[in-house]
Amino acid sequence: MIGRRVASLAKLQINGDIHDIQGILFDKDGTLIELHSLWSAWFKKLCDEIDYQHPQIKLNKIKLADSIGLDIDNNKISQKGPLAIGTMQDIAVIMAHHLYLKAVPWNEAVQIVQNSFKKVHETIDWEELLQPLQGLINFLNNANKSGIKMGVVTSDDTDIAKKHLSILKIDHFFDAIIGSDQVSLPKPFPEIGLKACRLMNTHSEKVIVIGDTDGDMNLGKNLNSIANIGVVTGDPENNHHFTEANYIINHYDQITIL
Repeated sequence: MIGRRVASLAKLQINGDIHDIQGILFDKDGTLIELHSLWSAWFKKLCDEIDYQHPQIKLNKIKLADSIGLDIDNNKISQKGPLAIGTMQDIAVIMAHHLYLKAVPWNEAVQIVQNSFKKVHETIDWEELLQPLQGLINFLNNANKSGIKMGVVTSDDTDIAKKHLSILKIDHFFDAIIGSDQVSLPKPFPEIGLKACRLMNTHSEKVIVIGDTDGDMNLGKNLNSIANIGVVTGDPENNHHFTEANYIINHYDQITIL
């Protein structure tokens, strides 16, 4: 029986180094999409919806934001916090726990949060909030023309990830779009990366991983990837959260497909 043809090799250059690769695995938020303004707006809308569903509860929004790694005054997300690294289920549990501490029964707290998530995801204006990182579109075009297989592995839910990429009109570049709801163990466990590589028809040892947290870098390490590229937007010196990145970039113009 003849199997599918494995992706051919292409050359990626970064910081003067050249790597022969079959594919690239991208994180989504903070890697393909500008992170901070997107999820700050989402959080505020979510809190408004929770208030609407349970007006008797007065949430401490600053405390709640801090518990998920969000600075709402400055629209900044901690790269070590649950909002940057965790799954949607992680965020839901943390928010439900805040309601529980306000004497809301646990089952009711969970239901309120889940209903609020659903309502916000149905009504929020994603098109207004979504912005690609600098140089991304050109980089994806060049990688695609060179035959590089590309996949998205995100802690977000798969349906939301696909919706975001579709709105930006870049979903067609990816052979795999996988969220944490499609695997048993989220990043940095290798399951999500291995699943993406199977769909991309690439070997995990022949891919590069690009992400904005050390969870992404550790995913690459667990996959034995060729290299891990950390993305830092905003202040280029704000890269201290990376311990496993082989390279750090501020925009995609710093990577070249040969």
